[in-house]
Amino acid sequence: MSKKKRRRRNIPPATMLRPRMDNLWADEALLHKDDAAIQGDLDVLARDVSPELFVKTMLRAYQSASEAVQSRLDEVIPGWLAESGYDDALRQMAKEELGPELRPLTLSWLKAAGVDVGKIKSRPALFFDALYHDDEERLFGDKSQAFLAILWYVDARKRRAQALGVLLDYNPPWDGSVKDIFVTPRRPAQQLLQYFTNSRDMPLESISPERAKTLMLASLHCNREAEIRLPRDLIKARDVFERQVLSLPDGPDTPEFTMQDFEYLAHHGESPEQITNFEQTVGRRIRTEDGKQIFVMGSIDDDEMW
Repeated sequence: MSKKKRRRRNIPPATMLRPRMDNLWADEALLHKDDAAIQGDLDVLARDVSPELFVKTMLRAYQSASEAVQSRLDEVIPGWLAESGYDDALRQMAKEELGPELRPLTLSWLKAAGVDVGKIKSRPALFFDALYHDDEERLFGDKSQAFLAILWYVDARKRRAQALGVLLDYNPPWDGSVKDIFVTPRRPAQQLLQYFTNSRDMPLESISPERAKTLMLASLHCNREAEIRLPRDLIKARDVFERQVLSLPDGPDTPEFTMQDFEYLAHHGESPEQITNFEQTVGRRIRTEDGKQIFVMGSIDDDEMW
């Protein structure tokens, strides 16, 4: 009998890029290597991966590394970027609306690589509007759920826009956490605005970007307190969150939140999808006026949410 050949799984290099980079940039793996060895590792990692994905992954892996590793990489990466031609991808990225954590590091590497960063102008802010609604008035002071939408232009001429819609839940076990999100397709700007504002059941009020950022980040802190992981769709929209939420201006009460916090919440806590499925199929908890919790059997009606 002939032995069956085992099929090898062809895992795309991009899928394993971050784990491989983290392993190579661990203290014990990197700090004893010379410049040539580190550059050789970068050459291997960069194979069959788009320059944009590679430099963005490199920026994030660097931020997660120890200070000793960061100092060592600062001695090697700028020269490698210039020699390999990846400084072009990094230069283009610097023109985009990078989050407040990535842009300084990007400019630092480019400057060390000999690029005149003074000529790199970021694109103008593309914030369009922010909309919010909660049921506090209807419930006489105790919110049950709320909805937040953050809209931004997708082109400098400001003709088309996109939005991040966020559902917040103030019932237990959520206690103010982000429950679900969605990212809209790109649409004509005014058409997208009407999509949100034409709802009579949920009258959305325009709010400042500072308040929108404060509401979003405060809710993510609630996720951490409630030990509830980020929704799957928010994890997928990581770049959108970093670019369109973290780049918004802070208000006086905006809590601190970094992409390291985002990474933690992406991997720790109870699945929000499982909690939502239980609420929709079995029942959910609500808090009464005296602060007690009661369990309500039965599925949630869409009209009941608002």
